[in-house]
Amino acid sequence: MLSRLFAILFASFLPTAALILPFGSAHRVNAIVAGTLATILAGLAMASDRARFGAVAIGGWVALTAFIFPSTLLEEVVVVCWGTMMFVSLAGPLSEPPRRSWTAAARPVQAHVPAQEQLPVREPATGRERHLAA
Repeated sequence: MLSRLFAILFASFLPTAALILPFGSAHRVNAIVAGTLATILAGLAMASDRARFGAVAIGGWVALTAFIFPSTLLEEVVVVCWGTMMFVSLAGPLSEPPRRSWTAAARPVQAHVPAQEQLPVREPATGRERHLAA
């Protein structure tokens, strides 16, 4: 859940970077549209896994656009870093809510104890017979 909060925080950086930095027209349009959708979906990701997976898909798409469209080094660095961060923070191991699991205690195994052999013993004074365990 903590990484979802980071994704919400950093989701708005891409559309902002598209307006501030000198991006090409393809990257600028892609960054504004995908960044705005990812910001909305990252906000909804706290309540819905579908929104989280949608934002993950957008992050993956944005990370791949640096290799699809012709781009400068600045565009590649910003786009790949943002897309990878969105993908990892929303699909990574820390993005799921904490779970509780209960495991029943194992039953103790009762050892099989063979019957003890009883030895008859006579008391010398009374002559009565007693059985003693061997």
